[in-house]
Amino acid sequence: LVYKLLRFKFLQTIVQKLKLVIKIQLGSSGYPLVSVLKIHRMYWYLFPTLASVLIQGHHGHVAMDHKLGRSHIYESPEKYNIPSPHSNPNNDGESPVPTGRSSGPFVGSCKGGAVCVPFVACPAHVRSEEKEYCETLGGRKGVCCTTGKNHTKPFTAKDRHHRFVNLDQATLKSLNRKSKDEMDLLRAREAKLLISAEPTILLPGSASYSHFRNSRRFDHLDITEVTDVASRALEIAIATKAFKDREGVSNLELEMGMIQEDLRSTPLGHTCLLKPNCPEVPEKYRRIDGSCNNRYNSLWGATRTPYSRLLPPSYDDGIWVPRTSQLPGHDLPSPRLITSTVFNENYASNDKLTLLAMQFGQFLAHEITQALDFTYGNGSAISCCSQDGLHSIAPENRHFACMPIEMSPSDGFFKIYKQGCMNFVRSVLAPREDCTLGYAQQMNKVTHFIDGSVIYGSSPEQTGELRSFEGGKLKVFKDFGRDLLPLSKDTDACLTMEQGTACFNSGDTRTNQMITLVVMHTVFMREHNRIASILEKLNPDWDDEQIFLETRQIVIAEFQVITYKEFLPAIIGDLAMEEFDINLAEGNSYSYDYDKKIDPSIINEFSAAAFRYGHSTIDGILKIYGMKRMEQMIEIPEVMFYPSQMRKTKFLDMVLSTLTTERMQDVDSSFPEAVTKYLFRAGMPFGVDLAAINIQRGRDHGIRPYNDYRELSGLPRFTQFSDFGPEYADSLSTVYASVDDIDLWVGGLLEPKDGQGILGKVFRDMIAEQFSRLKKGDRYFFENDPTINPGHFTPEQLVELRKASMSRIICDNNDHILLRRQAKNAFKVPDVPGNEFLDCKSDAIPRMDLSYWSH
Repeated sequence: LVYKLLRFKFLQTIVQKLKLVIKIQLGSSGYPLVSVLKIHRMYWYLFPTLASVLIQGHHGHVAMDHKLGRSHIYESPEKYNIPSPHSNPNNDGESPVPTGRSSGPFVGSCKGGAVCVPFVACPAHVRSEEKEYCETLGGRKGVCCTTGKNHTKPFTAKDRHHRFVNLDQATLKSLNRKSKDEMDLLRAREAKLLISAEPTILLPGSASYSHFRNSRRFDHLDITEVTDVASRALEIAIATKAFKDREGVSNLELEMGMIQEDLRSTPLGHTCLLKPNCPEVPEKYRRIDGSCNNRYNSLWGATRTPYSRLLPPSYDDGIWVPRTSQLPGHDLPSPRLITSTVFNENYASNDKLTLLAMQFGQFLAHEITQALDFTYGNGSAISCCSQDGLHSIAPENRHFACMPIEMSPSDGFFKIYKQGCMNFVRSVLAPREDCTLGYAQQMNKVTHFIDGSVIYGSSPEQTGELRSFEGGKLKVFKDFGRDLLPLSKDTDACLTMEQGTACFNSGDTRTNQMITLVVMHTVFMREHNRIASILEKLNPDWDDEQIFLETRQIVIAEFQVITYKEFLPAIIGDLAMEEFDINLAEGNSYSYDYDKKIDPSIINEFSAAAFRYGHSTIDGILKIYGMKRMEQMIEIPEVMFYPSQMRKTKFLDMVLSTLTTERMQDVDSSFPEAVTKYLFRAGMPFGVDLAAINIQRGRDHGIRPYNDYRELSGLPRFTQFSDFGPEYADSLSTVYASVDDIDLWVGGLLEPKDGQGILGKVFRDMIAEQFSRLKKGDRYFFENDPTINPGHFTPEQLVELRKASMSRIICDNNDHILLRRQAKNAFKVPDVPGNEFLDCKSDAIPRMDLSYWSH
């Protein structure tokens, strides 16, 4: 009734100008609730929600949270079976009430079951000739969406000029033979290359080998599984290419998913990903490998599964061949030429954020994403350049996965060392989760969720290596009374394994890449063991397994709280947090925004471009301070894969002090030479260019040009280079033939900023959309209600978990030698008003009360 009354114009006017206070009490459990509703530009959303709750007759207390744009059911601590907006067993995560994305009856109302979402959350709108606009939760222009997060619209009569492609058994058998024959030829070619006169294997000691060792090597524990999955995906790509050539299938038909034949029961069925054996009733604790999170799509978010996409890839052949220029007869510019022409070394420090914001971003990136390079069958690294680096190996004599970066003879830096080729190997592939033919999809080696995989690993075997199996704790290396990460047994993990040095092991193979990254791993390992010790005392009847699982669950929740409460608002801004509805609930309330239809998988554009914004924020030199003066200046390339300084008594505290007081660099066109000239140099006079590698990785992954994602984000396409600003017009036009050629990563860094967070709209919206999916598509997200999360926390425990902060973790897990105080928000510099230093012993930096876990 209220909903209908508010349609009258005079009531609309009144409500827009007033604050409405509503007192609600439902049921008779004796817990009164007063909720203040500040009605502003989102007011229309609240009344359909209220109406729905009243109609459904919920027995509980309903609070309308205007900031979060959703309702919360406040439950009695003794009961967990009260109805909630998601308690319908037939829905299992589909809310019968609005989920914070409805535009409501007034401004920009959506019709016909459509919901109002940010443009990036409805990728199919770019193909729509007619769009219906609305206003999102954050008050920004959005689009009415009926297609969800699919990048193709539903097939209608308008699509009849296209055709659904059906495959008969004879065709499938033929494609299977073709793919097997091609795979045999590729393996024979590999064997020949391994014994060829010109070496095609990367040798230790080079910068390219150090880069391979860093982020593209896989664990010895699952190298066989990774290789097998990648081979199956390659067969799919070969079969798709054969079918496309034979039947004349267009690139558009591939993009729109016109080949819908499920291959599981066909001759190509062996190429499909194997579905895990999930129990009928979801398990209490999330699986280490990320599987069985979604009851209907058991592989969503699991390790060794493909990235998802916002838009179809831009491959020249529609399958896997890298894109070319939009202008016929032109090539895309060399990534190294772009780096040396467009980017510079003019440092500009951020005025609010610390280096920890940069370092936590890398830690978080390693938590949710890891692409892998193809290797030879024996695990050897592939070389695409001549041994002297002067030129690339001829196409007929190099590995099929080679995609070397050519460098100009006039390159201002690399010409000094007569380098004309930078090694680059393409990312391994993974079969499509729906087991169909289609364009290539890259593999994510780690789990896609924020589930602590960077701490615990992404496989049971890896986790087993890290556990002590005593008191639920993780293994440590005892170094003069201090707990450091356990030492690695992998002789290839660091530059040197000499006696007296240290090389560490954790849940991620990239741990030793940077000394500051080792510090992050160390404090989270210590946090796990700190909590495990307390739980063991509180629950003497718990065995090692239960202590470990409960502790892991708490640490994951802390990780999620820090990400959504502290890190993301600093990066994307409060308005984007509101617009994408990703603020955490408050107090002892649960969240009800889980949706079984949301695929939480990491978005390719996010991994290969948007979240690599952090490379622009790196400072090439770390200034390490003691109590009163600067003790040391560390150049980043000098300590890569050489973390032995962690054994120095005061070093951990000094690095943490640096990370939480020094400013990170702005997101812009500036990169330190440590990143573009000397990275991974491993004792050599030159290294690799990370910026060039990022550009090439985007092309390898089929990431479309920047302009396509402007359109996706609801922005007008740039038509001239000067649209990026006069300071970039000349340099961009020098290297690119067309503004429509500009790579996403390049455009995202250069796009104008609007003061919301530290990014421009395209990157900001991509990151917000990704973390929306990670929250709303994760059954085990810490604040999900008992009807969704089988390992749910109690309301009292939620209150404690929401106290988590990076500052408290640092205070509790440093060496307590030099670091005794900390700013309340570790991601912001201490001179930001309201973020002054506080004593670590003070409750002003909140600490969790773990007594609520006593059973």
